[in-house]
Amino acid sequence: MAVSIREGDVDDLGPGHRFLNDLDSTRVLTEAGFRHRLLGSPPEARRTWWAARDGSMLVGWAGASVAHDTTARGGYIVVAVLPSHRNRGIGSALLDRALAHLELSSRIHAETFAEGRSFAERHGFRHTHTRRVSGVDPHLVDTSALDTSPAAVVSLLEIGPEQTFAVDVESVLDEPGDEVIDAVEYGQWVRDYWEHPDFDFDIGQGVVVDGKAVAVTYVLVDRESRRALNAYTGTLRAYRGRGFARLAKLGAIRRLAELGVTLVLTENDETNEPMLAINSRLGYGPVASRYSYVLDC
Repeated sequence: MAVSIREGDVDDLGPGHRFLNDLDSTRVLTEAGFRHRLLGSPPEARRTWWAARDGSMLVGWAGASVAHDTTARGGYIVVAVLPSHRNRGIGSALLDRALAHLELSSRIHAETFAEGRSFAERHGFRHTHTRRVSGVDPHLVDTSALDTSPAAVVSLLEIGPEQTFAVDVESVLDEPGDEVIDAVEYGQWVRDYWEHPDFDFDIGQGVVVDGKAVAVTYVLVDRESRRALNAYTGTLRAYRGRGFARLAKLGAIRRLAELGVTLVLTENDETNEPMLAINSRLGYGPVASRYSYVLDC
């Protein structure tokens, strides 16, 4: 039976979530979180997806969207095919559909592990950044610095969304990447993050100095697999170099250990030396490399 490709609908989200999780062992996202991400984007994101099936079996997936948090409004693409069905044109067919959907975008972004690099380069994408995925068992991390810290380390729930957003929107401007995240709006940020079912803002921590939050760290938690992703850490510019990012991460790590999580993953651009140094001190070790690519249209 020939492989069929069609534009996806909500009935594909459950199988699509399992499919993508099986292909990427570093992915920390529940089905509820996956649905929230795909269905919660604003209209200007133009988010859609395609499913490729061999009979009833899902063998390929593609997604496309436009960044709604950058003024550049670049396009973003995901293409994934089962190893058993690669080199049969399925990935190229999925990519063609995604590119057609993003025909008005001047730059299109994609990420891949090592096995997908040749596919990206054959289709005109150029490598721009490499991101290091690292992991640690939170039970093995020494968090005693929290007990002697003069700064308060508290949950992001206690800090609240407004102060958390204030740290995020300033610190993310300096995040290494191909686009500057410079158009984050509070209402959509609340929808994207604060209301996301996998972000645990009781586990996520912030550092409070001078009566305000100065550093934050976000955590995605999958309780079923006992894994977590330290998804973002940022510090206000005026408070950098004082160890506050490390304290926030230590606070989250201690809470994750208490929760019974056995693996915390994080991902950093290989040029982000300050954060890589913090993670190394915390005991994070390399797990994988993720490669960022850009197609200039």
